[in-house]
Amino acid sequence: MISSSYPLGEPLPPTDPHAISVSMPEWENVASIGAFDQSVIAKLKCNYPRFYQHAILRSLNEAVLERVCASDTTRCRIFPSEAGMKRCAEYIRQRIYDDSPIQELSFSLPQKQASSDQNMIWARFNAVLFPEKHRQYADGGWDYIGEGMSSRHAEFCLERFPFMESTSSDISLQTRATSLKQTIPLQSWGESDILIKNALKATIAKYATSQKPGQGMINPNDVFLYPRGMSAIGAAARLLAPSLTSDSEAVIFGWPYSSTPKCVNNSGYERLTFYYQGIAEELDQLEELLSSGRRITCLFCETPSNPLCSTPDLHRLRRLAERYQFIVVCDETIGTFINLDVLPYCDILITSLTKQFSGECNVMGGSVVLNAKSRFYDELQTKFNNSHEDVLFPLDAKVLLANCLEFPNRVKRASRNGLAVANFFSCQSCIENVYYPTMVTSAPLYERYRRPSGGYGCLLSLVFKRAESAVKFYNSVDCCKGPTFGTNFTLVLPYSQLAHGSELDWAESVGHLAKHIVRIGVGIEDTEILISKFSRALQEVEVLEME
Repeated sequence: MISSSYPLGEPLPPTDPHAISVSMPEWENVASIGAFDQSVIAKLKCNYPRFYQHAILRSLNEAVLERVCASDTTRCRIFPSEAGMKRCAEYIRQRIYDDSPIQELSFSLPQKQASSDQNMIWARFNAVLFPEKHRQYADGGWDYIGEGMSSRHAEFCLERFPFMESTSSDISLQTRATSLKQTIPLQSWGESDILIKNALKATIAKYATSQKPGQGMINPNDVFLYPRGMSAIGAAARLLAPSLTSDSEAVIFGWPYSSTPKCVNNSGYERLTFYYQGIAEELDQLEELLSSGRRITCLFCETPSNPLCSTPDLHRLRRLAERYQFIVVCDETIGTFINLDVLPYCDILITSLTKQFSGECNVMGGSVVLNAKSRFYDELQTKFNNSHEDVLFPLDAKVLLANCLEFPNRVKRASRNGLAVANFFSCQSCIENVYYPTMVTSAPLYERYRRPSGGYGCLLSLVFKRAESAVKFYNSVDCCKGPTFGTNFTLVLPYSQLAHGSELDWAESVGHLAKHIVRIGVGIEDTEILISKFSRALQEVEVLEME
């Protein structure tokens, strides 16, 4: 088990080629990365996949550019689906102010060359080519749309790339396979991935099923899998957007993870309204707006929110949704299926399977669960069935399924640790606020949705009384430090510095998100060992404050 800090740029976990976090051991490292300092970013051997091009993906990018004889200033981004590729291409085009070519092409195996149906299905991908000067927009599309190819899928395609041909509306990008004599390797998961994904959906359905009277078991056919949590959010947002966007509106209620508003905002709505605090006064404002004749299409919220651990009043939101006929989309990633029972109050339940569901920090995934009791259920089921594209790579699904076997036990253990750590920090004189579901003003609401045997989760955030104390604590604490949470090992991060590095003042003024907030995703290590590590870091803070 990982139990200490690692040098800048080392993968977390350090021995896994598909690690999805990276060590950022010093506060200044995180601040520089959040400010897009390329000299620091260049030192990272990996990063969270929505923020970064994995080394295997970079190799596939380079293979594509070499195949089409691209110029030295052309760059590439790769997607498993054509629709995702086109969304990224359009995202770039909408933001550039010159006539730079944004080119699209697709790679696949020739029908006669494929050694199996699974090779035909998965040995294919789509690419966007763009000038280096527009890289920031390509990176934005990769991040906020969340539909990029996984490292395992890229590895699979890279092995088969010599056998692939490319197609494009641009004749110069149409190429033939470079190898015709060798045998194409067979896939490693058998003749079909259906059994793996059905088992994954059945597992999610089992854990997400409500214990409320009359709710009933979730049908696994009402569970839809995605390659990332953000792609699940994006899919729901796009599906709910009306075909005629005039006068359409989506609402973000409460302060969510930083990419969620950007994802929803790029999904086809005329307006996005942001209620930053997710409190009763803002519900009053929303209700007044709706009663005046304003209509919204959907509302997105988190239970609880990342990183402030606030829980919205889902009962009241449900009543408003019934009265004014809008759809409630709830992201319960931090709460988890094991701790919270929120499905009865929303129409769509979203989870990032990357986090505690997996726990191993080596695979990405997302899910959508439909509430069969929703008044919109028939409409939503039809829409998802008609639009859902299965692009979760089979080996990623296989890893998710293996990782989730101890999901309930891990959640309970991490929740016990989380509560113990939160209680420990709440007694420290150098700390101004501890954000944890039991310690925020919405604590009674969390209790309302907590399952009888549920805990309070693994995530908490700290605000020190002095900014320099937060820096000292972070630099001193002997834990892994980097992005993501819900891992089996504890991860610490100065959240605002990374998530809002270019908008710190705005996040602090409207979201009450302190610039020096420290987020802790508590793992399943021994509780006493964890608290002793935090105690030693606080001793360093005490020395600083006495100077």
